[in-house]
Amino acid sequence: MTVALYCRVSTDEQVHGFSIDNQKERLEAYAISQGWNDFRFYIDDGYSGTSMDRPALKRMIHHAESGRINTVIVYKLDRLGRKQKDVLFLLEDVFEKNKVTFKSATEPFDTATPLGKAMLGILAVFAQLERDTIVERVTAGRRQRIRRGLWHGGPVPFGYRWDSEKQRLYVVPEEAVLIKEAFSMYLKGQSLLYIAEWLSSRTKTRTFDHSIVRAMLQRPIYTGRMNNAGLLVEGKHEAIIDIETYERVQKEMQKRKEGRSPVGDYLLSGLLRCGICGGSVIHVAPSGRRKQSYYACKNQHVRKRERSNNCSLGYTQVKKLDAAVSDRLKQLSLHPKQVEKEIKRRTVSEKEDNQLIEQLHDELKNIDLKLERWYDAFEQGILDPRKLKERIEGLEAEKKAILTRLDEVELPPEEDRTEDLKEVLGTIGEAWDKLTLDEKKIILRAALDHIILYPKGEFKLVWNV
Repeated sequence: MTVALYCRVSTDEQVHGFSIDNQKERLEAYAISQGWNDFRFYIDDGYSGTSMDRPALKRMIHHAESGRINTVIVYKLDRLGRKQKDVLFLLEDVFEKNKVTFKSATEPFDTATPLGKAMLGILAVFAQLERDTIVERVTAGRRQRIRRGLWHGGPVPFGYRWDSEKQRLYVVPEEAVLIKEAFSMYLKGQSLLYIAEWLSSRTKTRTFDHSIVRAMLQRPIYTGRMNNAGLLVEGKHEAIIDIETYERVQKEMQKRKEGRSPVGDYLLSGLLRCGICGGSVIHVAPSGRRKQSYYACKNQHVRKRERSNNCSLGYTQVKKLDAAVSDRLKQLSLHPKQVEKEIKRRTVSEKEDNQLIEQLHDELKNIDLKLERWYDAFEQGILDPRKLKERIEGLEAEKKAILTRLDEVELPPEEDRTEDLKEVLGTIGEAWDKLTLDEKKIILRAALDHIILYPKGEFKLVWNV
């Protein structure tokens, strides 16, 4: 008879003395007392019982399903799992299905009997209740501390240290400098991966990857505030980042989520948007002897290779567009009054806005009707699925472009940053040609929200105001 002795302990339970060694000793003694000498241990050290994603548990399940074990013993039911549904899944869909008996060394039930199965279900309910009670108690305590402006516990954020005696977070100056630079680098267009590598090369107190940096840039704690169930509460710790910088970073994150790329290898990387379909514009380097590079709409270039061309923007030479945008910026930097005229061109009257919004909504309704007709034709069996796919993709691309334009028109006015923009452009002057590529890209992202590219290299600057 091959017996599986399963042990589990989470990090917190380890601290309170509920050790693996204690479980192993008790389980081994129990197995020997029953006359079972053929046993093996399955140990999950440092794993929570609220998740089924445990290596030893997965291995034990596999061995149960393959007939390598016929009995499972735990020190206590909650070692197997903290959730009732998980325990019942293991009992019914794994153990019982594969004729594996389940026992507890400290609790009076045996799944080999009907009474034991009923007792197991009752204990599983109480194990879940205990877990839910603990979670509720911890959550309530956490929120109470946040309402008082105190750190709620857990891993201390990078940039701070925890003084347990004074119950306060204090800024670590050398780490705070890195955090400020990380926020600044992100606003200048650097990618999360680049920032993670930059941080990793300057401190060894923490490990960084793109997901950790993303979480760091989203944490309101660096502004002196804390999140209490969606409500920001003023904390009693010192801020590292000012609120304006933090909010600008959140807006930049949203822009990248919607398709704006981080700084790339080219001057206008991440800034260009298609004036035909509203899609993102990418860099294209065709193969062949002529190494001329182009900017092209992704919806056109990629779908052209898929033989589903849904955009007619065309291809614009990188050198020509970069030079044209640069010339325009240099011209504006030397004529401040012209900057104000350019910005005013972006704003239309309320009446024109309403007319445009009404027109765009009508176009959306028309596209939805077309989509409905195409789907009806497909359901009636009078349309080839391949033709349906091609036509639907085209209509969805048109719909996305209209929604993008609606977002721009219906967007509520933000704080006027015209003066900031004039200051940014004023730094260009005649020095533009002497700036490095990275310096030019930083200035562009500070001055421009995006650039709309039209056929034949025509473009429109959309200012960051």
